[in-house]
Amino acid sequence: MQQFQSLRRLLIFYALTLLAMLVTYYCSLFQVIKQNNEQRSIDTFYSLQYEITEHSSITDAEITSILEKPLFENVSYQLVCMMPSGQTFIHRYTRPNEAGFTTVTFPTITSSPPSNSSHSAYTLNSQNVTGTIKLKSGHQMYIILRHRPLDINWSSYQYWLPLMIAVMLFTIGLLYMLDRRVDWEQLLLYTDNLNSQAKDAYSPPSFLHTRATPEFLRLGHALSRVHYQLHKDYRRITTLTHRLDRLVNQAPLPMLMIMRHGQISFFNQRFEQVFTCPSQNYDDSCQLTDFVAAKDKPTQLLLQKLSNLRVTRTLIVYGLENKQFYQLHITPWFGEHGQVHGFTALFSNINEYANQIEQLQQKNQQLQLQIDESNEARALIGRKLQIPLEKIVDSLEPIDPSTLTDQGKKTLNTLITTSQKMLTILNDTLATEETDVRKTRLSIETVDIYKVSKEVSSLVTKEVRQQGLELIYFFAPNCPRYIETDGIRLRHILLNLLKNAISFTTSGYVALTVDRVSKDRVTRISNQHLTPDNDAIMPAQTTCWIQFSVKDTGVVITPERKSQLVTILNQDSDQTNHNLVKDSEVSLNDANSFAQLLGGLIEINNTVDKETVFSLYLPDRHSTYESVYHPCSQLSHIHLIAVINQPLVAKHLQRLCEYLTISVTTYNILDRAIVQQLKNKLTQDEQTIIPVLLLDYEYSQSISLSAHANNKHSEQQKVLNNLVAISSLPKILLSMKPERHISSTLLDQYDGFLTKPLDVSLLVSELLRLTLSTRKKLNILVKHQYDSSPSFVEEDAPKKEVLSPLILVAEDSPTNQKITCKILSKLGYRSVVAEDGQQALEQLKTQRQEISLILMDCRMPVMDGLQATQAIRLQGDNIPIVALTANSSTEDQEACKQVGMDGFLSKPINKKDLEVILQRLIPA
Repeated sequence: MQQFQSLRRLLIFYALTLLAMLVTYYCSLFQVIKQNNEQRSIDTFYSLQYEITEHSSITDAEITSILEKPLFENVSYQLVCMMPSGQTFIHRYTRPNEAGFTTVTFPTITSSPPSNSSHSAYTLNSQNVTGTIKLKSGHQMYIILRHRPLDINWSSYQYWLPLMIAVMLFTIGLLYMLDRRVDWEQLLLYTDNLNSQAKDAYSPPSFLHTRATPEFLRLGHALSRVHYQLHKDYRRITTLTHRLDRLVNQAPLPMLMIMRHGQISFFNQRFEQVFTCPSQNYDDSCQLTDFVAAKDKPTQLLLQKLSNLRVTRTLIVYGLENKQFYQLHITPWFGEHGQVHGFTALFSNINEYANQIEQLQQKNQQLQLQIDESNEARALIGRKLQIPLEKIVDSLEPIDPSTLTDQGKKTLNTLITTSQKMLTILNDTLATEETDVRKTRLSIETVDIYKVSKEVSSLVTKEVRQQGLELIYFFAPNCPRYIETDGIRLRHILLNLLKNAISFTTSGYVALTVDRVSKDRVTRISNQHLTPDNDAIMPAQTTCWIQFSVKDTGVVITPERKSQLVTILNQDSDQTNHNLVKDSEVSLNDANSFAQLLGGLIEINNTVDKETVFSLYLPDRHSTYESVYHPCSQLSHIHLIAVINQPLVAKHLQRLCEYLTISVTTYNILDRAIVQQLKNKLTQDEQTIIPVLLLDYEYSQSISLSAHANNKHSEQQKVLNNLVAISSLPKILLSMKPERHISSTLLDQYDGFLTKPLDVSLLVSELLRLTLSTRKKLNILVKHQYDSSPSFVEEDAPKKEVLSPLILVAEDSPTNQKITCKILSKLGYRSVVAEDGQQALEQLKTQRQEISLILMDCRMPVMDGLQATQAIRLQGDNIPIVALTANSSTEDQEACKQVGMDGFLSKPINKKDLEVILQRLIPA
């Protein structure tokens, strides 16, 4: 029973329970018998009292006759009778096997009877009843009655039957336990043999019979199912083990498993054969680097520190003994908590392939060397031939054929035709970047320098963003828009200067500024910087010059380096040693050559703030001035609060706002005092000016990054957050990043968004859009045509400026308002916003002469688009109305047509679809 402790405990508990029940029964039985004996003694005492009190004067003989009655038979007693005369009689009787009364005892009874009546009293204890009887005649009886002893008659059923029942129940329980023991022995034996039997075949439990309890049967069936599943799993494991053995040990490729710290824990037979090491040399201390190595240092470090590997890698290694190259495919395997437990590695022999690659690389190096030599020779020939040919053509084309003889005309025509063909053939032959720009001959014509400079800045915007720089573009208000020059050469010069600045700038900004300077300034610098050579002609009648400045915060040019650059830039292209000059210097040399051809020059300078400035000066042969920007009377009521990161941008913005009559306050740092002063000023002037906040995103980011390093920056962050939190203040975010790269949470805090470099036309449009409702409250009259918006014409030739059509956008979603207005702005249209149909009707009523078309959202609060359209049509207004809706079903389109809408666009708005429908509905 040692292994069946539960059964033994259960049996002991069962036996103890039966024993407790027996003890309880017999104790109760004996207690009842004892109480009966005591009651019998008391009844005998009362019977004796009755018999005695029947006699008024009792004698000893009468007492004897009373005691001989059957009532006192087999009762042990001692009776002491005291006569009034003092005579005493003692009567005793003891049952057999009882001790006799050795002394005469007079019991003491505390209660005293009345003198004129008989009285009796007794006391009861566990052995006897002691009492007294006093008669009126003066007789006194002292009685001791012993209780009858416990007499157990085992022949009576009430004594033997419970014991027999308990023995029978114990026997039944014992037999049941023994039966269960047999079942448990079979169950344990079956359980112990599960693993061994599962390997052979499935066998059901032998103890499942009808005598077992339902619970035991269910347990047996459960074990049977476990046995069956173990048998299936063992067969599957055996099959998988066999397959794995054939796949791994008989695989043609070396395989191994590596522990997390680099020790080899398993390898297949092919690995042992390839790396030719005896099996006894493989132990737990062997590592992968004991067999293979890498040619390059990073790969070798990775092999030595595999614990840092978290992704699958494919490496090129070679065997330390056979020196053959292998492709090592190593994959980490992870535990349940994501930690790396080890790696699996697979080798592929690529020795032949590696040798072929090495041979091809050597051939490639030789061919590349030949190509480089050929390119250098071709570039050298091109530079030596191209510019002289261009100069020949430039010298021949100005000759007036009318001043020549017929023979001279033929000769001139032959020379021009031949040189142009030679130049064309040379340009077609030399396909390098330096010569591509020279395929177009020098052509002096009216050029929109604003458009050219803006296009050049847009070409380098992506490159500037990738390097994490800021691009600044500014076209001065007093600078003419059109000059006589070669637009292609100008574009090439500016592009070369900008790319050169970007290549040497790692942080900060690159700026392109177009401004107007006097002739005296150009004259002063012409003798100190790159000046035109003898072949270039300095315009004598030019009164002003145009300065194209490219400024960067890159490497500062030392005086020695500046002198070297001046020497290089003053050389002719055919005199430049291209083996000693860098590509950037070659580009600068080309820029200088083109500048000389255009009659200008290039200046190199350093500012006080250690900024490098390359300035291109071109003559302005026209005295007629035509500005790019046009002031607007509505802008005078706007106060622009600009928080700008770069002081140069703040300077340009200040100059621009002064020209456009916009009051502006620029800051490059904020604190509580400045913000409080600004709030006080705006409060004083709230009836006359409309404040608008322009925030530099890069300034905000610089504060956020430094918030934990400096308490001052943390204070600035709080001040800036408080300023942005002012709901009544329109806010515009200015960033070098595109809008899609900025979190929507941040964009929702602002009412407008502009990208760098700052586009003045978009800035003015945003200012007018954001202040439209406020200007109406201030009773500012909106002028039509010229003053309604600053025109910003970008055309190839000077034309009369015409305002773009005004589109009314009826949309309740602020996000959709911004998106729609931005698309319209990019398409060249002005826009005004209404938040519901009622506002759209009011807006149309006040600006009907300006509004050319309505983009109407169908579902809006107060009054939806369908109701607003019906109201407009009932007024007899035939203005084009285009529906905007998120549902593009046929039913919606039919409902829009029934109320009189002219078109239908689904959200989100597609730019091309919008452009097509605007061109169709708005007359040119």
